[in-house]
Amino acid sequence: MTTTLQAIRRPTRAEQKRGAEIVFERKEGRRLHAVLACKCYESWEQWGAPREVLSDNVDAVERWRHKGLEGGEV
Repeated sequence: MTTTLQAIRRPTRAEQKRGAEIVFERKEGRRLHAVLACKCYESWEQWGAPREVLSDNVDAVERWRHKGLEGGEV
């Protein structure tokens, strides 16, 4: 599966209640997946999408972890 990063945004209140600090939107065909993420100690966690989508998002979440929103490239 190959997805493309469409947007990086701040979470909604509902997503914040689920623990998200940031949301990555990735497109697979016509479907848009919201990948929720947060910093966890010296690393990060991400959830909310199928494993293959999460795998596609590793580089983006890693950039965000180290550079913040300024490092998020869409």
